[in-house]
Amino acid sequence: PESIYGFPVRESVVLLYCIIGLTFSFYHASLRSIDGLTSDQRLFLWFGTNFVVLFVVPALLIRFVLRRPLSDYGLRWGNFAIWGRYLAFYLAVMIPVILIISREPSFHDYYPRCKLARISDLWLILSTLGWLLYFFAWEWFFRGFMLFGLAPRMGGALAIMVQMIPFVMMHYLKLEAETWSSIICGIVLGLMAFRGKSFVGTWILHWLVQTMMNLAVVWWPLGPR
Repeated sequence: PESIYGFPVRESVVLLYCIIGLTFSFYHASLRSIDGLTSDQRLFLWFGTNFVVLFVVPALLIRFVLRRPLSDYGLRWGNFAIWGRYLAFYLAVMIPVILIISREPSFHDYYPRCKLARISDLWLILSTLGWLLYFFAWEWFFRGFMLFGLAPRMGGALAIMVQMIPFVMMHYLKLEAETWSSIICGIVLGLMAFRGKSFVGTWILHWLVQTMMNLAVVWWPLGPR
């Protein structure tokens, strides 16, 4: 059925799982109940748990509850001519921004999240691959599952604004400047995915930005403080 007791099925499933999935991720993705783990070990557990919560479960809901192909929710190549231009433009903007903000001591204190990546090339590579997996799930959740799940009824513009709200809220424990910037990022990434008919470009962009932030710290350390 399209609706149950007046609740539209597709949009209700998307919004209900949005709050369930993000709440679970916020409180339990790092598996804090397991004692004796280092912060880096928890980070990799966090990568894996979020992949399940933010990608696998929504994909199962789409296929077996909503009974729709995943391609309807942005899991496809899409229009590269469109999202490729967005990707090139945003990278051109972000590279100098990252180089500037990476000179802040607070930035160096926070990044990279994997502490061993500061001293080990192997751990830098492993964490970079971990972020690749994580941002696939993250971008699928916001710019795939949410955006394309809500757009048919809400329209693209409103769906972009709606998915932006929880996206920003999930940045609340990060640096304040990063949280404020996520308002703009949530909108432009939503526009990029919607117009490009795919979340693939936003996945690549988000991962590249994270990678550049980590490398800016590892390869360009601050002097003595």
